[in-house]
Amino acid sequence: MPRLPLLAAVCVIICAMPAHGDESAELAELIDRQVQAALTSASLTAAPAADDAEFLRRAYLDFHGVVPPLERTLQFLGSNAAGKRTELIDELLASPRFGEHFGDIWRTRLISPLVNEERQRSDNFAAWLAERFNRNDGWDRLTRNLLTATGKLEENPGVTYLIEGRNPLGVTDLTDLTSRYFLGVRLNCAQCHDHPFVAWKRQDYWGMAAFFAQIQTPQRAKLVYMAGVQDNPKFTLATLPAADAIDGYQPRSPTFLGGAELKADGKQPLRVALADWLTSPENPYLARAAVNRLWWHFFGRGLVNPVDDMHSGNAPSHPELLDTLSRRFVQSGFDLKLFCRAIAMSHTYQQTSRPGEQRDEAAKLFGRMSVKTLSPEQLYDSLALILGPPGKTPGIDAKLGTRYEFTQYFAGDGDGDPTRYERGIPHLLRLMNSPQFAGQSIASLVSRVTAGRADHATDELFLTILARLPTSAERELMQQRLAGAKSPDSAYRELAWALLMSSEFSLNH
Repeated sequence: MPRLPLLAAVCVIICAMPAHGDESAELAELIDRQVQAALTSASLTAAPAADDAEFLRRAYLDFHGVVPPLERTLQFLGSNAAGKRTELIDELLASPRFGEHFGDIWRTRLISPLVNEERQRSDNFAAWLAERFNRNDGWDRLTRNLLTATGKLEENPGVTYLIEGRNPLGVTDLTDLTSRYFLGVRLNCAQCHDHPFVAWKRQDYWGMAAFFAQIQTPQRAKLVYMAGVQDNPKFTLATLPAADAIDGYQPRSPTFLGGAELKADGKQPLRVALADWLTSPENPYLARAAVNRLWWHFFGRGLVNPVDDMHSGNAPSHPELLDTLSRRFVQSGFDLKLFCRAIAMSHTYQQTSRPGEQRDEAAKLFGRMSVKTLSPEQLYDSLALILGPPGKTPGIDAKLGTRYEFTQYFAGDGDGDPTRYERGIPHLLRLMNSPQFAGQSIASLVSRVTAGRADHATDELFLTILARLPTSAERELMQQRLAGAKSPDSAYRELAWALLMSSEFSLNH
């Protein structure tokens, strides 16, 4: 094994234990206890723990959106420290990369893909989000900042959500996005008619929409980019441009979801009142939606699935667990890092994704880890880490940036199922023939690997690309290929290419 013993002896990362360390451990035990109870009730057993290589790669992808760098892989796999997994979790949470990854995720959820000069505004918004995730602002505070943001884009990137989310953004768009991502419900089905299967009525939709009627948005005024986001108390749903042409338009006073009508005094913008209600500790939606979506992020499916369709007819798989975690999330001050840490510390998260003897029902009850497809951003950033900065792409506008072009090609619509592999032949061909990563990038990787001890090149390619050592069978196959190759470098280039094109590389398992 190349360099493992040496690095294990000389490289140790010491991470300070967060102040909420005991609470994280308690929550992790609660998660495991309630998941195990559901498994026992279904006559299922939890899968064994993932090995270190499986856990390391999974944690890096979930916390940082990229595969682990070679040096960190060597260090982690070479360590016998009892608490190294918890130390790794703390290390990942403390890194600026944590906020950058979550900022990237929420940028793609809240605003549309933008091009050319608008792309800078999108990047500024992602950086604004990253700062708040790294600073660990409570989820309630971040939600409030997004809903009540005012001013110009260049002065306050937080208004990007109100101006450029799912262009063209207006009252109905804001109602749909806010209900999906902050309430965990799909109100859009009630825009034109009462929902046929759920309790949501047209009056629920337009009661929520009324809170956004005062905002100056691109739909309301084209000068919003110059003047910034403002609230005009004279604006109502009835004063919307061509209000009667909006599908399903129904005059309605501002009404909170659940039926309570706002007692407005005209002294504060309506969306401030909405933020007050939404971020209140008594609000029945915000914490449940956030906990469910966080669970969905780490496990590939929510305690309620689909993740943005929470209602009485769509029961949680673990009702008591969702209730308890939601209550504790509020009590913690909506502390995202605390809950990320608790989930990652649990056996439920740290168990293997290998099916073994487990039936498919086990994955639905979190009896083993689900295999998730890498997001376009995870795929690009992992390729860039392994192969180095990509080369220029012929025919691509330099303003777009190669990452943007790549991720848009692989992007899906909305909140797709992370456990479904929906990429087809065009995506595979795009990877195989990508001018960004082909040719010289592979050759440079092989040169770096063989520059040291060439007899360990096979191991290092596996460690670099898949974050694990080859099996004895894989090592034997490579020996056979080396024996028949024209040159060792050509065989190693073939191996690197095969590993990068493998399903194991494009999946988070």
